[in-house]
Amino acid sequence: MTHDDDDRTTFLFYAPEREPHAWGLDLAGLGEALRESFPEVRYKVRQDRTHQGEPYLSFWAGTDEGTEYDRTATVHGRDCVMLSDTTAGEAAPFLLWLRDTYLPASDLVRFSSEPAVERGIETDWRLPANGDRARVADELRHHLSVVEGS
Repeated sequence: MTHDDDDRTTFLFYAPEREPHAWGLDLAGLGEALRESFPEVRYKVRQDRTHQGEPYLSFWAGTDEGTEYDRTATVHGRDCVMLSDTTAGEAAPFLLWLRDTYLPASDLVRFSSEPAVERGIETDWRLPANGDRARVADELRHHLSVVEGS
């Protein structure tokens, strides 16, 4: 099965398991970084009622091209950003921004997806430390095709 940009899912991007807080994720700081980098942004740091009041960032960001990013970031367990209802092609520019602009090092991004979680696949997929939008999107699509083939 091939994945085109019509396939919408939830992607999870997170720090390596051996370095769960390697991103040094500051939730309010991430919200401000989003505000500085995207033309339209709304965010709020909230308390998670299901995880002993752990803080998380709820955010929405819009691009000039009309792409919307909506979801959360958390530091519960390990630094993590989740994007919902998005395609590989839409997620790629956000991921490039996260990897190349926000994170302290470009080799710190692991990822998974809702289909992988639903199938009990706990493998950390590594995002290449370099590569353009097309390569990142292809990596996300490859992940989805492997997951759905298993």
